[in-house]
Amino acid sequence: MSPPPLSAPPVLPPDLGASLRDRLSAGAAVRGPVVSVTDAADVVATVRLAGRHGVALTAGAHGDASRGLAVDVDGLGELVVSAGGWARVGGGVRWRKLAAAAARHGLAPVQGASGDERVADGVAGGGLGLLARTYGPASDRVRAVELVTGDGVLRRAAPDEDAELFWGVRGGGAALGVVTAVELDLLAAGSPYAGELSWAADDAAAVVEGWRGWSATLPAQAGTSLVLQRPPGGEPALSVRFDWTGDPGDGAAVLDGLRTLVRPVRDDVGVRGPMRPVDAAGPASGVESSLLLDRLSEHGAGLLLRAAGRGAPRTVELRLLGGAVGWVPERSSAVCHRDARLAVRVVGGAGAEERAATRACVEELAAALGADTGGREPAHGWRRSPDVLARTPTSAVRDRLAALASATDPHRILGGAGRGRPTGRGCGR
Repeated sequence: MSPPPLSAPPVLPPDLGASLRDRLSAGAAVRGPVVSVTDAADVVATVRLAGRHGVALTAGAHGDASRGLAVDVDGLGELVVSAGGWARVGGGVRWRKLAAAAARHGLAPVQGASGDERVADGVAGGGLGLLARTYGPASDRVRAVELVTGDGVLRRAAPDEDAELFWGVRGGGAALGVVTAVELDLLAAGSPYAGELSWAADDAAAVVEGWRGWSATLPAQAGTSLVLQRPPGGEPALSVRFDWTGDPGDGAAVLDGLRTLVRPVRDDVGVRGPMRPVDAAGPASGVESSLLLDRLSEHGAGLLLRAAGRGAPRTVELRLLGGAVGWVPERSSAVCHRDARLAVRVVGGAGAEERAATRACVEELAAALGADTGGREPAHGWRRSPDVLARTPTSAVRDRLAALASATDPHRILGGAGRGRPTGRGCGR
């Protein structure tokens, strides 16, 4: 899958805007190349007109108007939580809102990497939050997805209904259609032992080396990432995020294995509300490149420290994978590289020079880390979205997604399905 390029706004057919306004509901709006929808029928009308005019279309996390029309799905706000342990959410609902509604029923979602991310976008990208090591990616908990494919048809994909599309939309969905609703399983809400530790920048080398050894022995109940930040005009910052889904006392004992190595200057880890959403690391307007690893050596840890400490202001995040991420899911999906052990995210500014610097940084890291990447290629140019597993599909998954797109998107207005270089190994089957 390829993200949309960041470029000048496109020139659209002059009659397209008028045609859209005639076909959309009263609550919908057209503002230049951005179409704000309020129901699935608006999405169907927009996609059909885009196909008729041969205009590219994007939506959700990839809704960048530089490619053509961008569908703003925030108006798809349906939210139903059942005491039976499931939820149905519209394409514009975010994890934070779902978590709050589920908590009122003593339930919680297995969410993506940020509370501000749309549930639909998390499902389409895999949904890799800190709890994924315990419960697997969010896409593993999906019951059904409703989406408008490139031919303008509203489809329902589930294990027993359009099973091939159900496989593809979880991990490859951004290229297969505009998601209008998601149905997913919920968990009994717990109160995780979670939070963040922070250190002085001078302790970075000792903390990174300590985290490298400590994280390698963590059980599946633990999720963690290490974040190195150089904000514009600010002081460098170093933190470790930690989530523990078991007994809080056990979690504290596990975390003490890191706390005692180098004493943090701030420690806000404690018992939290049920499965509370977390925010993604990096600037809200940032563009990132990412890399997957099988291991991190002492040499590799030093490379990451240097990457965070030089050049343009940026954020470098090292996230621990493994655990339930690598287990074979009950329902296979297009999410690839589940066998990776670590994910590296480098997030920089959205300007052309900053994006080029971020890309060069990750390419240099990939070349220097060599065999530790397991042959997986870096992924570049993504907006602030940490679901890194599905970005560079293997050749087999890429071809299967391309076949799906050919069958449901005859005008090829959605783009991205099956594109990109074949990489590595290890997809959910």
